[in-house]
Amino acid sequence: MDFESLSNSRLGIGLALTVSRAMPQAPGYSLARAGARRLAASPDSPLVRAIRTNQWMASGRTLAGPALNEAVRETIEMSGRFLYDIYHLPKDPAALVRMVAVDDVFERFLAETSNGPRVVVGVHLGNFDLVGQALGASGFRAQVLSVADPNGGYQWQNEMRARNGLDMTPVTIESLKRAARRLADGGTVLTGIDRPVPGSEHRPRFFGAPANVPLLHIRLAMRASVPVVVISAMKREDGLYELQASEPLAMTGSVKSADDVLANAERALRVAEELITRSPRQWVMPHAVWPDLQAP
Repeated sequence: MDFESLSNSRLGIGLALTVSRAMPQAPGYSLARAGARRLAASPDSPLVRAIRTNQWMASGRTLAGPALNEAVRETIEMSGRFLYDIYHLPKDPAALVRMVAVDDVFERFLAETSNGPRVVVGVHLGNFDLVGQALGASGFRAQVLSVADPNGGYQWQNEMRARNGLDMTPVTIESLKRAARRLADGGTVLTGIDRPVPGSEHRPRFFGAPANVPLLHIRLAMRASVPVVVISAMKREDGLYELQASEPLAMTGSVKSADDVLANAERALRVAEELITRSPRQWVMPHAVWPDLQAP
């Protein structure tokens, strides 16, 4: 079993929970650092190749050599820290909220999503999972369109998220119909903006190149005539996670026009680019967003 398969399995999640809850933060972070060095030392692994190209693209194709190698190692280490932070917490919604900066952005986001329909899309930047669950524990209600056909590990994670108020629905025809009804009824739908979808027919430009990122959220928003809000959850120097949320992006044009769909998608992706550029090592996307490109 390779690392990615293990980390997404029930066994892998169970091990992460056990180790994280047993360790104080300093040794937990040290373990993340050691694991990152070990994983980054395998340049031909799919995980390292994907992160390497993603970081290279996020740098404007400027990173190379030892600097790019170090960016890969730092990104994997940050991913380990994020996993430690969420799995270390007890089964207590208040503990999740204490890890988040409950500031004006957080409070305004909660208020605005209760006052009208919208599609919220998250960048896998910082601890998106922890902050999403903290929002749920604080009263945020949304249907979450998650990975289709989730394996045992994903199912376990979805159960954790559901306990904190999120309506987890893997992508299916039926869940998409539910999402459309939810938007029509004034509710909120949440999904990711940057997890690649293999074999995409239409590919919006992301960091200057066509990318296999989803268009599902854009089509949902266009059909329902609702705005899109882009969010992320970067870790601050004080250890708290900070919600960042864009202004609502109005969708324009016709959903029947591929050009209009791509134009709307690229507007949202430009917001994602800006967020990622602020702290690129916290962009912990482990999948190849640009499968046709390879970092040097």
